[in-house]
Amino acid sequence: MMWDDAGEDDGDDGGEEEEVEEDEDDAPKKDGKGGKNQSYKWENIYFKAKDQLEDEPDAAIKKFEDIVKGESPQGEWSYKSLKRLVRLYQNKNNAAKVLEYYQQLLALSKAVTENVLFKGINKCLDIVASSNLDLINKAYDATLSSLKNSKSDTFWFKIKHKQAKLLLDKNEPVHLAKALDELHKSCLGKDGKLDPKKGSNLIDVYSLEIQLAMNNKDRKKTKEIYQRALQVAKENPGILNSRLAIFHFCGGKILMEQHEWEQAYSSFQEAFRFFEEAGNSLKIPCLKYLVLANMLRLSKIDPFNSPDTANLKNHKEIAPMASLAVAYANNDIKQFEKILSDHKKNILGDPFIAFFLTDLLREMRTQVLLEVIRPYTRIKMPFLAKELNISLAEVESLLVDLILDSKIVGHIDQVQQLVTFEATASSAVRKYNALEKWTNSINSTHALIINRLN
Repeated sequence: MMWDDAGEDDGDDGGEEEEVEEDEDDAPKKDGKGGKNQSYKWENIYFKAKDQLEDEPDAAIKKFEDIVKGESPQGEWSYKSLKRLVRLYQNKNNAAKVLEYYQQLLALSKAVTENVLFKGINKCLDIVASSNLDLINKAYDATLSSLKNSKSDTFWFKIKHKQAKLLLDKNEPVHLAKALDELHKSCLGKDGKLDPKKGSNLIDVYSLEIQLAMNNKDRKKTKEIYQRALQVAKENPGILNSRLAIFHFCGGKILMEQHEWEQAYSSFQEAFRFFEEAGNSLKIPCLKYLVLANMLRLSKIDPFNSPDTANLKNHKEIAPMASLAVAYANNDIKQFEKILSDHKKNILGDPFIAFFLTDLLREMRTQVLLEVIRPYTRIKMPFLAKELNISLAEVESLLVDLILDSKIVGHIDQVQQLVTFEATASSAVRKYNALEKWTNSINSTHALIINRLN
């Protein structure tokens, strides 16, 4: 969903990594006036400063600042020094200096290629992402202002979307609402309708809105955005499936609420595949919900039989759900309830999973009940209550549902607290007898027709 920072790495993590050579097409423009000697001068100072980062950080900062002030016209070494200075002053919590040097980097549009500048901008914005909201907003405002004269509005959209994503993560609804409004407007043409070329952009905006709606537990809004996104995707078949992962995730949750377990499982499976490929943190809750849906759909398929899911089976967030699924598959009600008790915070701490606990327990108890009563023609309900560790009223409710769903044939004696079953074999015999009569009738009719033709 997010635009990837695939830019060059010049060791902005503090100088411990070696400089990575840039591709020729992406390399900053070289100093044309000072010649090679001047270029070598600033290069030497840059690497001396880099060597001092660990032991003499203040001396290193002074050298990077000297490069920025001295290189004329500013080029490759000013560009790299400015990125260093943004990080170094961020580490010192000096917001004023961070903003000062970041704004200087933004002004290097004539010194470096647009693509390289954009990569540097993205890297610096990642650096300030942990700052207070005031510095973050100032950095983004300065960035978006500098991009107004960009040849393409693609850069503007990507930066604005990045800002909105950060505001969503920081739970800043007021600022986020304004950002989303601007993003929406950017997707419209001069006629006020969706620009046909910006379907993918609108999907990215919806991806933020639907996450906001989920965070606010606004189910109605979530469903509305989900339907809008599906319509946009339908009208724009070129949209990458990876962009739709969040909607598969939300769609799975909606389908779960409708008790469409099979379809929900497929939606979570599709979402998980893309979350896993992108390294998105949503892959963890998505896999938990996938396991939940798999249990409710009464599937015998192990959800951890694929390499992607198997790798996460022992993850601290996933392991309790994996154990729960094993107990569920084995109809081990005691182990099932023990796992729920031992990992209550991990499993039931997720409101979505907790919401379906009643359905999960009911399905589990139903399967165990069917297994227990299989050999009997009649059985005391207190015995069943003890086996399932539930009340008599709950046992009776399960039995009534099984009878109404024709999963068992029998009747309940509430006075004697006894349930009597009609033998399964007798029921089967009646069905086979009826089928035999129907077959004989067809054969007789067939013989009669043959005789008349002859």
